[in-house]
Amino acid sequence: MIVGASLRALFRRRGRTSLALAGIAVSAALLLDMTMLASGLTASFGELLGSRGYALRATPKGILPFDSDATIRDADGVAARMAAVPGVTRVARVLGAQMWRMDARGAAEPLFTVGIDRTAQFLYTLTAGADPGAGEVLVSEPMARTDGLRVGDRVRLATGMDASLGRARDLRDYRVSGIGDFVYNYAGQRSLAMELGEVRRLTGRPNEASLMAVAGAPGVSDDSLARRITAAVPAVSTYSTRELMGEMDKRLLYFRQMATILGSIAVVVTALLVSTIVTIGVRERFGEIATLRAVGVARRRILAGIVAEGVALATIGCALGLPLGLWMAGRLDTILRAFPGLPARLSFFAWDAGRVSLAMGTVALIGALAGCIPGWGAVRSPLGQALREEAE
Repeated sequence: MIVGASLRALFRRRGRTSLALAGIAVSAALLLDMTMLASGLTASFGELLGSRGYALRATPKGILPFDSDATIRDADGVAARMAAVPGVTRVARVLGAQMWRMDARGAAEPLFTVGIDRTAQFLYTLTAGADPGAGEVLVSEPMARTDGLRVGDRVRLATGMDASLGRARDLRDYRVSGIGDFVYNYAGQRSLAMELGEVRRLTGRPNEASLMAVAGAPGVSDDSLARRITAAVPAVSTYSTRELMGEMDKRLLYFRQMATILGSIAVVVTALLVSTIVTIGVRERFGEIATLRAVGVARRRILAGIVAEGVALATIGCALGLPLGLWMAGRLDTILRAFPGLPARLSFFAWDAGRVSLAMGTVALIGALAGCIPGWGAVRSPLGQALREEAE
């Protein structure tokens, strides 16, 4: 009864309560977004790494994937030794290079090119045609779309540019074998895939690879498999998904710090809003509260009613802030993913039911604590003084 009366009194001032709820909803939405941001990038990156079943990466010693132009020497021998490690099911070799596409006017466009083993590749998903064979290339979807390329068309590529003469070297025509959705490309990136042997020959890097991806057998721990590969092939650095995610966390520590700071601000703002509204309501009903105490209503029941006001404000604000936060996350994600060099499939915000529930529960707890402050003051004040103040 006391709780119901307190809640009715809270919504008696609809305009004031509505403004408070709007502020709490914005704060809850911000806290939700920062919670999703704090873990979203790492979770999304982890899913991206294992999206094709290749959970481990092997690179030149001490170098992260594509962090430099360094390559793994004797790549075929290294791949064979990796494949012999118990628990390894597939090894995919990749060699990165840059080619130039020449148009009819002789203008050159640099294109990131990967040499792949068509029997074991993890960089793209075919959307049309087939994997590249001898004398063929596979083009990314943005390149096919903007250039109007189809399977069977011809493209002219150069392996290098003569800086002194300003013209291309070693021009060759290739047939477009297929169109692919490249997993790690940034939005709109124009790139190519060719046979590994062809890229090696064109770049003059026989038996080399920029990195290798390793797929493990079901049930085999990525970390233990990475240790076994490192022991068998000490010439390379082998990273599990967990280790790569750790490196990702270090490089993007700024986003986690920003999420922590903004999330803390949202918590403080929520506490201030709830405590302010409840305090005003308690002062307006100070005489009513004093009368209830005078007729023998227990202090804990009165306090419970006041705390219920804070919890109601915080809970309703969370309910309103949840869809607002999801909408804001979608908009912010679109903006952040437009940064150059980031894979288009990478997401900065990831839904984690456990973390989101914890964040929303924190807001509700803050509402309860914020209600305790004015409530405790109201029930602890001397009854005689409270009655005199009301009479005056």
